[in-house]
Amino acid sequence: MRIATVRILESERLEALSVRRLAKEVKVAPANFYNHYGSLHDLLLEIAVEYFQIFRRQIAHINRTCANRTDALKRIVFYCVDFGCTHPQLYRLMFGYIPDAYAYPRYRIVVGAAFEDLMELIYGKRVFTLTDDFGPNDMETLSRKVQAGYGMYAMLCGLSNLFVIKAPTGPLFDGDNPRESMAAFLGDILDAFIRGDLARALDAKPDEEESSPKD
Repeated sequence: MRIATVRILESERLEALSVRRLAKEVKVAPANFYNHYGSLHDLLLEIAVEYFQIFRRQIAHINRTCANRTDALKRIVFYCVDFGCTHPQLYRLMFGYIPDAYAYPRYRIVVGAAFEDLMELIYGKRVFTLTDDFGPNDMETLSRKVQAGYGMYAMLCGLSNLFVIKAPTGPLFDGDNPRESMAAFLGDILDAFIRGDLARALDAKPDEEESSPKD
């Protein structure tokens, strides 16, 4: 049923999915679904876990094959945003579609492990190991140990959401190679933060000519 669910989500929104719709797809009675899963949310969370495991393998592969962590971070950001654009319903499923997803132990553990992997890539070492009680609202741990890393994670989520919402009608999707345009756009944004352009922009003095009153 997982394969059939993913197939449906390639062309339909999550809101269209139901036990009856899925049973029709795999040609079984709706009651048969409950021989395998307690609810539709249980099935969807299992699929989310599978794709977070794929994310972890991809992060590990990128980390191994890049010359440095900066290049690896750029590739991971592009991978995540590109995944969201090409598989928007799976992306929604992984990142917030199901309320209280962190109450599901396997989901909580694998999401925490993926977050650990990302922080290790950014900091170059294992910063911490999440406990089963860790959740997205554990601001004490996040602010104490991984401020910059969590900020980067938040920016990654924001960029992914922006592109998922805009695809395929956004300005970067009009050219001959939209994936190449998106990669360049994301790389430039990351470079700006890595170079500290934001700090310089905030510290910059207004230009005297621009700040003087016009005649």
